[in-house]
Amino acid sequence: MSRTVRSTIRSVLTTRDLESFVETYKILEHFSPTLPCPDDSAECTPDRVVLYTLSFSTCGVRYPLSSFKVDPLRHFKVHFS
Repeated sequence: MSRTVRSTIRSVLTTRDLESFVETYKILEHFSPTLPCPDDSAECTPDRVVLYTLSFSTCGVRYPLSSFKVDPLRHFKVHFS
């Protein structure tokens, strides 16, 4: 997916969706899961990781990931979506 296309992706989740997602996949509070603001694009930054919830249901991804799995993703600048 190109950077231009990624920058146009907007979240459609509600607060209730996020709460359910966090509970279902046991995402720890110290990760501070938050929804983006309506005008935010889906862009990772050094202090933020963007998760596409579809990855969980279609790929069987489970978080938190170990550094063994995260390091190659960061190195190659790729993500599960």
